[in-house]
Amino acid sequence: MSVLSSVHMDKESLEESLKLLGYDNEDLFAYLQQKALGNPLIEVKVNKEFDERAVKEKTVVYKPDKDDPSDTVSAMEQVFEEVPALDTFLLEQIHANMRDTPLRELVLFLVAFINPEGYVTIDLDDAAEQKGVEPIMMLDALTLLHQLDPPGVGARNLQECLMLQTERDGYAPEIAYYILENFFQAFSDRNWQMIADEMDVELADVKAVFEYAQSLDPTPGSAFGDDSLSLPRPDLYLQTVDGHLTVKYNEWSSPVVVFQKDYYEEMMQYEDEDVQQFLAANKTEYEQLRSAVAFRKELLLGAGELITTLQKGFFLESRELKPLDVSRLADDLGISISDMREGVLNKMIETERGTFLMHQLCGE
Repeated sequence: MSVLSSVHMDKESLEESLKLLGYDNEDLFAYLQQKALGNPLIEVKVNKEFDERAVKEKTVVYKPDKDDPSDTVSAMEQVFEEVPALDTFLLEQIHANMRDTPLRELVLFLVAFINPEGYVTIDLDDAAEQKGVEPIMMLDALTLLHQLDPPGVGARNLQECLMLQTERDGYAPEIAYYILENFFQAFSDRNWQMIADEMDVELADVKAVFEYAQSLDPTPGSAFGDDSLSLPRPDLYLQTVDGHLTVKYNEWSSPVVVFQKDYYEEMMQYEDEDVQQFLAANKTEYEQLRSAVAFRKELLLGAGELITTLQKGFFLESRELKPLDVSRLADDLGISISDMREGVLNKMIETERGTFLMHQLCGE
């Protein structure tokens, strides 16, 4: 029985499920987060422990040596460091530390306008107009964003970036913040004597602040990963126990859709018909999304079990990979060949012999 024939869902839910299948974990998180922004009954969570582990550990990617036909495993030396993307890092902090409020929604909105260097690129008045809120509320959201790591993230310009870092540094020179706030142009032009005279401090003190400023990071976002370059985290991993292969879903890497039960029960107390319809529609969307995420997991597990079983000789007896018929695999799973290639075979599976793209295990 195929995976598709073992589940029951309407056409719309099935289309949503197959759409999610094509996403890697970072794209899936971003998609679910967009859904959550428009649905107060949905919260998206990720496991922070995996993210901390991913930064420290190396992922070994299997890549056969084309110049040596007999080499099927030795070229596992192409190693990448997994570095989380800046927006992912910020979103995880927001969901872990901020309550679900309208203000948090504005913080999430601002994250979408942070460039790779860590600066907010949208004017706050324009942002307030887009979200239909008062400018002061958007400023409050920016203030919350400024409290996140890395220090300086969310700044609107270099001056603000350096001020934010100085404000959070307990070892900063006592007059550093004041100079950056009130004499930034003169400070940048190295007009130190004028600043010393205006503040009635020693010239050496101003120079010390300049030396301190050189230690600050003008681009706090640059230390983070680029989504276009970083490897997706494996969706599956393969264990060998007593000569038996077991495929498991990598729960660490997958975002989880959580139902906001307290909010739902609180709003259910209102007898207003519009409120009830609003809750019903959003609960239906949550249930469809949860089913789609669960189906994605089930389908990837089914594909992993099918492919690794067919390649049992490779994993247990060090034989060469056998060429597999991808069309037959798609039929066995009950999905189209395009969904197989675009949604399944571009996923990764971590094994004791390295981390593989699924299409590699098909002999492609």
